[in-house]
Amino acid sequence: MKKYAKAILLAASALLGLVAFAQKGTQSGSQSPSYTGSLPVQENLSAQQYQAMAKVSMQDAIKAAQSALNTTATPTKVKLGVENGYLVWEVVIAGQEVKVDAGSGKVLHKEALGTVEENDGEGHDENDSESNDDNG
Repeated sequence: MKKYAKAILLAASALLGLVAFAQKGTQSGSQSPSYTGSLPVQENLSAQQYQAMAKVSMQDAIKAAQSALNTTATPTKVKLGVENGYLVWEVVIAGQEVKVDAGSGKVLHKEALGTVEENDGEGHDENDSESNDDNG
């Protein structure tokens, strides 16, 4: 039983260290990876305000992500939020997370799921949408 308690304590310590490291990175105001979008925005706006500011539709963001990954797969998650101070679409598709500029439709970043960025805890899911949502 002592053996399990030590393992749990060690795992909890590692997790707390990782959380502290992640919070330190986001508190500085910049995110990793760093990229620049075309629509600078504040993080405290409403989902409706973000929608009104976006020049690229959800469907166009999905098309851009599919093109960048050379796939026709259906996304499992699409959300509009703030990354690095810019309005972006986050499209999760084919095991990848693609950041699409909400002003230009340009792909800003791609990464495989399972990295620290995936669970960054920012909570910018004001506009979460499942893949079967057809109302854009």
